[in-house]
Amino acid sequence: MHENGRYVKLEYRGTGTASIVPGVTRLGVAAVVASALLAGSLALAGRARAESVPSSAGATDAALAVAPDGSPRVAFAAGDGSLVVAARAADGTWSNRTLPQLPGARALVVGLAVAPSGSSVVLAEDPGAHWLALAEQSGAGWRVRTVATAPAGGLLGFGGLALDRAGSPLVAYVYELRSHKSWLRLVHEDATGRLVGERVTRSGFPSSDTLPAAAPVVMPGGAVRVVEAYDSATVEWSRTKNRKDWIGQFVYGTALGSPAGVLKAAAGATGGVWSAWTELFPSFDESQLVLAKHLNGETSTVLANHAFLVSLALTSAGPEVAGDDYVDLGTRTAYAGLVADAAGTTIELAGDLMGYDADPAGGRQYLLAEPDGLDWFRAAVPPTAHVALAVGIEGASFALTGTVYEQSGAAAAGSVQIWRETGTGPELLTTVPLAADGTFSVTDLPPVRPLVYRAVYVDPASGVPLASLFRTVLGS
Repeated sequence: MHENGRYVKLEYRGTGTASIVPGVTRLGVAAVVASALLAGSLALAGRARAESVPSSAGATDAALAVAPDGSPRVAFAAGDGSLVVAARAADGTWSNRTLPQLPGARALVVGLAVAPSGSSVVLAEDPGAHWLALAEQSGAGWRVRTVATAPAGGLLGFGGLALDRAGSPLVAYVYELRSHKSWLRLVHEDATGRLVGERVTRSGFPSSDTLPAAAPVVMPGGAVRVVEAYDSATVEWSRTKNRKDWIGQFVYGTALGSPAGVLKAAAGATGGVWSAWTELFPSFDESQLVLAKHLNGETSTVLANHAFLVSLALTSAGPEVAGDDYVDLGTRTAYAGLVADAAGTTIELAGDLMGYDADPAGGRQYLLAEPDGLDWFRAAVPPTAHVALAVGIEGASFALTGTVYEQSGAAAAGSVQIWRETGTGPELLTTVPLAADGTFSVTDLPPVRPLVYRAVYVDPASGVPLASLFRTVLGS
């Protein structure tokens, strides 16, 4: 298990308990101690445009959502175990609200949404997969309700949250018995505001050796669908014409992989449903970031071979998937945030990407974990610069070469920061100016090994730290 618990999953072994297995992802971030997060994050100089989320130092999990007016909401699990929602006002000030008593001492944020009224809605889950709770903002207060508890001897899968056209919450989740039989359920509010659940699948279908994930989707006309990923397939469920039952359509299948962590899904602007999740292939040492579309057929695309899902955002240009790649340094993990579109065009960010979303004005918003807490960025337009880094061996030294270029192919101007990433933390090696053709070079004789290197270019327009993390551990 890595220092911040990010690369673990809770594997269901039929015992009613969760077993930690290194190397795979259960959720965005598992509950951990604050000091571990401090050791595993990247601090960057010159981030004038970053805004720190107040009181988020030691946060162990977080999510980002954008309100209808474009303002950000951040939900995070604080170091003391409490769940906090932070909102940014038009004047740039942030305010925090701590949610009242949850069913358990610690929680993970598996869903965050903002209603048309501007009220925040949070879906929280027990790290041990024993409960699921819904927290809704009501004026100056909050209402917290338990959505589900695990069956005796079983566990809950990974829940998903959506809001219907009236702004009321919809929650999809799976509960699984010790026998590995599962039931997919959809929860909504009735006319009195009471939570009501219905079965989407029955008779223990599908059986799954790993905990399934589910997410509800609200179509433009108001119809609701549910996407479910279990150990061998991903299925999209929709109501039958008589609305008395549900029918499923396979959108993805594999005999070698299995899903890990949350699943995200959303209705496409031109119809159909987009869904994204992490698919593990242990025999290939891959954790694939998968994007699927169901519209006049089913298509799926692997956007990254070594990453896990953070979020799915629908933009005017199409869907964009955020995730985190990672390099295991033994005592800690170095992260590389990724944002990819449906065509596979990817930008890389410096550090642990905790949240990503698009706002109504066309901007992109990012949430990165830093040693002193969570940093929020907004780019009015998506950054277009790409950083490339290569490392060669020259005797006892390493020769670093690279380039920073725009999507158009033009060279970028400015400078890059070169960072060492070791088992004890990140260390700024030097800042070097870019040559006229956007290239740079550095030779380093590091005092500590093993390590990897990272080159960081701060986007001039937004301050977003674009980067390239060298993926091979050196000097091990």
